[in-house]
Amino acid sequence: MPMETAADSREYRVLFFCPASSARLERLEAPVRRLLSRIQAPPAELTPIQESGALSEAGWQVYLVRSLTERSAAQAMAAYVSEATCALAAEVDAEVLGLYVDVSGDSARICRCGPEDGPETFAGRRQAALNRTAEWLEVAPILLSAIFQLDVPDADYEPDADDRYVEEKLREAKALMERYRQGK
Repeated sequence: MPMETAADSREYRVLFFCPASSARLERLEAPVRRLLSRIQAPPAELTPIQESGALSEAGWQVYLVRSLTERSAAQAMAAYVSEATCALAAEVDAEVLGLYVDVSGDSARICRCGPEDGPETFAGRRQAALNRTAEWLEVAPILLSAIFQLDVPDADYEPDADDRYVEEKLREAKALMERYRQGK
């Protein structure tokens, strides 16, 4: 079985959404390189994502942190997304949104930062982070589903017997937990 390189890995992803009008790759690379060096992360490059046509139309350019070795620079940057986002916002003098996605852990962390503002962050499951990212970028969530590696919910979805059973058990568990907490 061939070993997948982190450069092609979709397990961990760090992306930055910058206003297309002020996003220039040359200006964005330096702050990212400085951060990677300081945290001793594996070497990486910032790569524009070209297939983000609808996001481009909404005024955003998307950049992916792409590892150059088998170790994941994106995973190393997980705790530094806010710092990197604010550094990029200061560099381009515009609002930037940073995103870290852990596909196998079903979690994501996002940060929105303006050039003179402190960071606004959100962390949670990928679907919740997708919805918040779409809200912050003012785009439809469907435009971000590939980035978050989530299937778009089927509009014709109807829960089956198994789904209803699981939902009922979750409601029962929630009610029991509430009673337990009130009893303390």
